[in-house]
Amino acid sequence: MSSPAEPQQASPGRPDDEGFDIRANIDAAGWHSLAKRAVALAALVVMLDGFDIQVLGFSIGLMAKDFGVDKGAFSWVLALSYIGLGVGAASGGYLGDRIGRKSALLIAVGLFGVFTALTALAQSLAVVTFCRIVAGIGLGMVLPAVAALIAELTPLRRRGFAIALATSCLPIGAMLGGVAAAAMLPSMGWRALFVLGGAAPIVLGVVLWLALPESARFQAARGTERDRTRAIATLHRMGQQVGPATVFARQDGDAGRASVTVLVGADYRRDSMGLWVAFFFSMLGTYAFLSWGPTLLVAAGFNVAAASLGVSVFHFGGILCAVLGGWLMVRRGSRIVLIAYALGVTVAGIWLFLVEPSADNSLALVYAQLFLYGGTVSGLQVLLYSLAAQVYPVTVKATGVGVAGMVGRAGAIVAAFLGASLVAAGEGWYYAMVIMVGLLVALALTVVKKHSPRATRSPRLEPAAV
Repeated sequence: MSSPAEPQQASPGRPDDEGFDIRANIDAAGWHSLAKRAVALAALVVMLDGFDIQVLGFSIGLMAKDFGVDKGAFSWVLALSYIGLGVGAASGGYLGDRIGRKSALLIAVGLFGVFTALTALAQSLAVVTFCRIVAGIGLGMVLPAVAALIAELTPLRRRGFAIALATSCLPIGAMLGGVAAAAMLPSMGWRALFVLGGAAPIVLGVVLWLALPESARFQAARGTERDRTRAIATLHRMGQQVGPATVFARQDGDAGRASVTVLVGADYRRDSMGLWVAFFFSMLGTYAFLSWGPTLLVAAGFNVAAASLGVSVFHFGGILCAVLGGWLMVRRGSRIVLIAYALGVTVAGIWLFLVEPSADNSLALVYAQLFLYGGTVSGLQVLLYSLAAQVYPVTVKATGVGVAGMVGRAGAIVAAFLGASLVAAGEGWYYAMVIMVGLLVALALTVVKKHSPRATRSPRLEPAAV
């Protein structure tokens, strides 16, 4: 072994023999406890993200009564919140590539925690609108930072599953929001719900600051001596044999400073276009149901309780199928799994079109239809974050995920208006839209070239001299 003063020597099997390859060594190692901790903390953030996204929807009735306005006045609050989510997705990705995934996540949690809590003090609809826009920006920043951080801390054979596990907590948070709303709104009012939605992420932010690691690959890619030292410290905590004189191999596809122009450059244009179309239509299909599904079910003769349970079944299908899809992506690669999910959306749409949900049908049949619909379209939306995190190089990874998320949020905004028109035209038109969503996403996924491959157990690299 060389002395600590000597530079890092390359180990056999490291690309370009240029030094310590962080990605290759993390891929070759087991799923370290530090990475598991990061996934668990990220999952908690995503869960609170899902909770806070839903709190306004649960509170509209009581807020409208307090402010003396019609419920319809909240339409613009919801629309502007979605715009905030889109802006947050893009800005969160950009910040993640400039100042770090952990730093961007801390800013995100701080924004949506503080401004959700401040909503509890609002005395007018204008103040609520402002708070929800800023909170929306923070909420939108979460997933790009989470996806990039997990992708760079976990080995390849666990990566898709780990990202899916964390991001699938978004609908879990939404479901918990419904439980909390049912328990708190009747006795404590809407302000208490917003206090809870704000206080929890603020407390979690302190935990993240103390316990969440930064990506060593991001730190090494920045190239400064300070960041190199931090990368060495992070890798040492992950059980990697590195020392103070370690020299790192060039990061994969080093694209320089974070820039959106890289995403549409020759190397990534095709993948970006495919991802953006897939994100747009998967979120359109998901949010069309979340916005208008209960209305469809009530119009079909179901009572409010049965319709609400149908939404929960939709969410539950998304949670289970997202985790299952992450597991399958590790074993079969992302191309076949994601295209199968997209075609599953089409199958669900055809089933709904041919056998429209009706109070004359058994609830079990209707819930089976909604489980398949939610499992494929909502599960697909979650899994696309895993794909986006693996398409782009480390220097623009968060930006790439963030811009894809922003395009997806545009689909959610379109869903709010398009869904209204389709519902007015008749249920058949809505279900025909579901069919088209699945086909268009499947087509877009065939355009993407850089799908994640089927993971195989990497041979452990020989320890490098430090």
